[in-house]
Amino acid sequence: MDAMSRLGMDGASKTAPGAATGTAKALVKGVGLVDLIAAGGPQRLTDLAEASGIPRGTVVRLLEVLLDGEILRLDAAGQYDLGPRLAVWGQRFLDRLDLPGLSEDLMAGLSARTRETCFLGIVQDDQVLYVAKTDSPQAVRPAAVVGTVNPLHSTGIGKVLLAHADPGTQRRCMERPLVRKTPGTITDPEALAAELAATRDRGYAIDEIENEDGVRCVAVPVRDHTGRVVAALSVSAPAYRFPRENLPEVAELALAAAATLSGRLGHHTTAGPADARPPETQEEVS
Repeated sequence: MDAMSRLGMDGASKTAPGAATGTAKALVKGVGLVDLIAAGGPQRLTDLAEASGIPRGTVVRLLEVLLDGEILRLDAAGQYDLGPRLAVWGQRFLDRLDLPGLSEDLMAGLSARTRETCFLGIVQDDQVLYVAKTDSPQAVRPAAVVGTVNPLHSTGIGKVLLAHADPGTQRRCMERPLVRKTPGTITDPEALAAELAATRDRGYAIDEIENEDGVRCVAVPVRDHTGRVVAALSVSAPAYRFPRENLPEVAELALAAAATLSGRLGHHTTAGPADARPPETQEEVS
């Protein structure tokens, strides 16, 4: 008998009335045991029963099913650890991730609330590559389009990505001439290093009219299942519509949207207010 059959999940015709509820409860308990092992490392039967609060006999039966399904395995010390099937599932999850698709509704909501343009960017060849964009409903808006690139040092998205990049990427950027895009572009490596440190400290980056004349931007990190920053989300607008005093408020909205997107990539975090209501019911930022 296979693992699914032993849980009573091999077809509705074989399930007695009311059994579905019991099966669902067993499934939840089994997932809970896997979560305990994922969080705390290999564990013995006694430890799992104590930590979960599930009767020992039930834990034994659940562990047998999880072992049969290769969701868990027994290590050399006789402890229960994560099994190979989880690795297969995890890789399939990662292979199917569509960053622009996962961000589409969040960017639409953020743009609707701020009435400004939102970008999503990643690092490619030590530059910012824009992979998604939601335009402001207003006529005057930033010029960048999906598929184009910009420098890391002069953009909000680039500063976020550079602030959290590996040392090699940071070193290459600092060693090359920092091209001046506008009068406000940071072209001194020491000043840029200080700005990247400030970005990490406050949790978001600011493009103070440094990449495009007359455009101000705030950008926030997007993390994957490992906690690594893999993308950045920004709100960009003409500076006359986006005064400095609005930066913290807009940053909070962007951080909430980015937290939700990070969660969709497997990063454990809590969604914030930007994803709590449909865009049409959210108040605009003045």
